[in-house]
Amino acid sequence: MPKRKRTIRQAIRNFASVPLSTMRRFANRSRRFMDAYRKGLSGRQAAWANSKYHGHRILPQDILAELDKASIT
Repeated sequence: MPKRKRTIRQAIRNFASVPLSTMRRFANRSRRFMDAYRKGLSGRQAAWANSKYHGHRILPQDILAELDKASIT
């Protein structure tokens, strides 16, 4: 069996072993980080915003004001 087919088969098996809820949680978290970086936040600010707004799909527009208020640099 060619190495590529074996690799693809293994990847499919690995994806099948991860619960869908875990994949969705990771996707939402990644989306919030991407949104934070798009808004110009640093890594530390993005992590703070991500933990504060973990129930939201994206960060609010006034996130920069909240970061200033919380003294997160």
